Amino acid sequence: MAESSSSSSSPSSAPAPIAEIDHGPSKLDQFLDAHTKKLVIGVILIAVGVIAYVVYDGLAEAEAQKAGAALLKAEKASDYQDVIKQWPESNAAASAHLLLADLQWADSQPESIETLESFISQHPEHPSIATAKVSLGLRLLEQGKTADAITTLTEVAESDSATYIAPLACIALGDIAKAAGETGDARAWYEKAQEDPSEQGNTFKDTAAARLTLVNAKPPVKIKPALPVPPAPSPSPVPTQTAPVTPTAPVTPAVPVTPAVPVKPDAPSGNQEKPSPTGAPTPPPAPAAAETPETPAP
Repeated sequence: MAESSSSSSSPSSAPAPIAEIDHGPSKLDQFLDAHTKKLVIGVILIAVGVIAYVVYDGLAEAEAQKAGAALLKAEKASDYQDVIKQWPESNAAASAHLLLADLQWADSQPESIETLESFISQHPEHPSIATAKVSLGLRLLEQGKTADAITTLTEVAESDSATYIAPLACIALGDIAKAAGETGDARAWYEKAQEDPSEQGNTFKDTAAARLTLVNAKPPVKIKPALPVPPAPSPSPVPTQTAPVTPTAPVTPAVPVTPAVPVKPDAPSGNQEKPSPTGAPTPPPAPAAAETPETPAP
């Protein structure tokens, strides 16, 4: 009986398990099961987006090349306007604005200014934005809009990113100040125009230095020339009175003289003087005077 009791009590002495561990799917598997379709769709969209970007970039590059070629061929104002209309977002269209404004200035100054203002508003980040502003400021100044010109030029002169064109804006502002009699401001602008903060070379340095040397000079005063004095009248010539010439009596022509007949020399006598020992020739005897014939009475 004891053995049976011990044998019957042995199974009950072994420890019983508390709970069974269930090894189900992980959270990653559950996530994949729940979002597989969405992930596949996302991958497809990404691939399509990459392909679309490549295609768009290729098309944009091709369009940019077409715009650049059209810009190079442009010669008239209408050609530049076509580039702006067909490729408005291209760099070629931005450059066409500047070239178009230069052509328009000779025929229509308001249209030229409008084109520059359109470029500045549509392409604020363009590399030539500072050049466009200086060009606009100088043209406003030429039209007599000094206040607007000062605002536009000052914006460029005080910009740190426009060092290549800022000296020209400073020179223009110095000229405005000098014309207004503000020599101190003019000198300050001219000195600023000689600076080269980027150390890349200042093209306008010599021009600014020349302006600075003349900042205190005054323009020459116009003097009205004196009227020329008319020459004094010359005295009238006095007529000279000449006395009448009395006619002279006719001169009677001289009667020709009849030559004298040579006289034979007499024979030498004993009393004749001997020739002088010097041998000087004896002068011939004087010819006899010719008798004047009497003039017959009338």
